[in-house]
Amino acid sequence: MTHRANATWADRAVNVHAVAAVALGLLLSLYQVAQAADLPDGFAQGVTGGGAVAAVHPRTPDELKSALCSSFDRKGQCTDVTPRVIVLDHVFDFRGSVSVNGSSTTTETGCMVTACPKGGGQWAINGANSFCATRPPAQVTYDNAGLQRLKVGSNKTIIGSGDRAGIQGMGLLIGGGAHNVIVRNLTLSDINPRVVWAGDALTIDDADGVWIDHNTFARIGRQMVVTGWGSASHVTLSNNEFDGRTNYSSTCDGHHYWVWLFLGHHDTLTIARNYIHDTSGRAPHAGGMGNADITAQLVNNVFAHLSREGAIMSRTDSSHLLVEGNRFEDVTHPLFNDIKQPGTAFAPFAPLSEGTTSLCTKVIGRACVANDARASGDDYRPQDLAALKAFEPYRQYLITPLSSDAAMAQVPAQAGAGKIHPHD
Repeated sequence: MTHRANATWADRAVNVHAVAAVALGLLLSLYQVAQAADLPDGFAQGVTGGGAVAAVHPRTPDELKSALCSSFDRKGQCTDVTPRVIVLDHVFDFRGSVSVNGSSTTTETGCMVTACPKGGGQWAINGANSFCATRPPAQVTYDNAGLQRLKVGSNKTIIGSGDRAGIQGMGLLIGGGAHNVIVRNLTLSDINPRVVWAGDALTIDDADGVWIDHNTFARIGRQMVVTGWGSASHVTLSNNEFDGRTNYSSTCDGHHYWVWLFLGHHDTLTIARNYIHDTSGRAPHAGGMGNADITAQLVNNVFAHLSREGAIMSRTDSSHLLVEGNRFEDVTHPLFNDIKQPGTAFAPFAPLSEGTTSLCTKVIGRACVANDARASGDDYRPQDLAALKAFEPYRQYLITPLSSDAAMAQVPAQAGAGKIHPHD
């Protein structure tokens, strides 16, 4: 009896230590998750922005411009590489700030994108590829600030304090060789929402090492995010909200059409844990122009209430998309197949076959995680080997996804500005 009692107490002691070890491991795991939330993952891992330098607090639009970039070359490219942490604590409104011929607005001949029967359509100025050549002409008025861009230098962190920081009326440009840039906790909004080609919210063109995290994009006339003809390498878009609700819709349904356009010469992108809702296409439009070469993992995003063309469009065989662990809720086409410009994508949906699991394990070193679509179209489910194999050299940058159910439970509540509380 004594021997059995001693054994029981010993077992209990072992169990107590085991429970303590598990609890400690859980606490460490939670700590690591909390720390990781302030560090980029995916292709932008290692990006530090302005680092730990003392923060600057611009008060006026001119002070913000100078903080973002204080030196330029003869061509107007930003040459500022000084580490800087730029804290915004209110909305910087650039609307009405750019005068051309004595006026802050310009009226010129453009066109109506779509004549909506009940109104609420978008106008356009004549952008690339003679956009207005085949559309009904119209007199179009736009704010001049939308065609300007706030240039951002290297080694910069731009971060909002609280839940009401942002930039209205003018977008950001990270380009011209800029590197090591962080943009967090801002609302980027209200850039000529009625007029296509009259301003993008965020342009990344010839830049390396960029982390765009916990921002909200809303009421933009054209692209919420665009990569230009230069490379956008080592870029992560994470935990952002892309709010497509608009009074000026190219698809006549109150949904924004132009979400992300990826056209860089060598783009390497991670698109993770973003909430995209009430849009109608191009999330993203990847490839299809100017020899664009795109490698992008789309992981644990939630797409909700997407009409017309729906969500993901891979255009041309130099666009490679790895699509995992995403949830599609009320999406017309989770992946849109343009038969005139077919791109490549590897986008497995549940249930996964043994062949798919084996293939993923062989190529990227782990099983792929299934996407899930609810009340959505099921017409196109690509599993192009070329797209999967494009990620074989980039294993170290791939995020291991949570399940699509976990994404649905977490992402809509946590994405966007005002959900983090940075300390400056």
